[in-house]
Amino acid sequence: MKKWLLAVIVIIALIIACIYIFIPSTLTISDVTTVKATRDGTFRILSSTAGWKKWWNYDGSKTNNANNDSAFTNNNYVYHLTDAGYNSSLISIHYEDKTISSKITLIEFKTDSIAVIWQCTLQSSANPVKKVQQYFAAINLKKNMETVLEHLKAFMENNENIYGLKIHKGTVKDSFLISTKKMFTQQPAMNDVYALINGLEGFASKNNCVQTDPPMLNILHDSDKYRVMVALPINKIVSVQEPISFIQMTRGNFMITKVQGGLATVQNALQQMQLYFDDYDKTPMAITFQYLVTDRIKEIDTTKWVTEIYAPVLE
Repeated sequence: MKKWLLAVIVIIALIIACIYIFIPSTLTISDVTTVKATRDGTFRILSSTAGWKKWWNYDGSKTNNANNDSAFTNNNYVYHLTDAGYNSSLISIHYEDKTISSKITLIEFKTDSIAVIWQCTLQSSANPVKKVQQYFAAINLKKNMETVLEHLKAFMENNENIYGLKIHKGTVKDSFLISTKKMFTQQPAMNDVYALINGLEGFASKNNCVQTDPPMLNILHDSDKYRVMVALPINKIVSVQEPISFIQMTRGNFMITKVQGGLATVQNALQQMQLYFDDYDKTPMAITFQYLVTDRIKEIDTTKWVTEIYAPVLE
């Protein structure tokens, strides 16, 4: 009988020893995923509560705490963005009656590929039973963090989620343009723009030119001045004189998007295109221009305006 009791005591002692050997006093929880996205674009999403709302709720699989706009819930784990630093975000994690501080760090491999590293630590108890419970709690927390990061990965690998635009690479169809420009001391109205376009259309008609695509527009704002440049794609080479210029375009490479809406929508698209160039470290080759697909004078409903944006890029 004493031998059996001694054996049980030895086994228990070995189990306790193994617990203390294999479960450290500090449990480090870490998960890493690679994402085909830019570091700066990912950081913009992770560094603000507004960004979290976009990626957390985009497919409806996770919930944002209705009582707190900054609380994000997944399987009874509640996450709060508490701070953002250089390419990193601090996240507090709440579950049961516990709160843990964690950190997400972004490391760039190349322009369009990053590693997202999420780490936190737990202090385990000296009590062997609680120590084991905390170990399994750490495993469950790690699994939950993994699902959250996979959700982020799926969101970030779709550029439309980041920029709100479908941006693709292409070329222009037009080779021959006639253009003109004018300076304004205030934001030009559509009537001002179309006055210039009408002048080009009149010139094209007189010279038996066929317009091959919608008119093109670029507005450059510098200090208190606005330089408006418009162009009309035509079907042939033509002789011109001031204030009209002839341009023979090279097809080249362009980043292209299309939007529907008024001036604010177009301006936002131009800003997002610039962010895209910055994030992917792309070099612009010339000015970005708009194809005015919808005639803004004939269509007064700005929600129906269609604009194509072409940004020439060095590839």
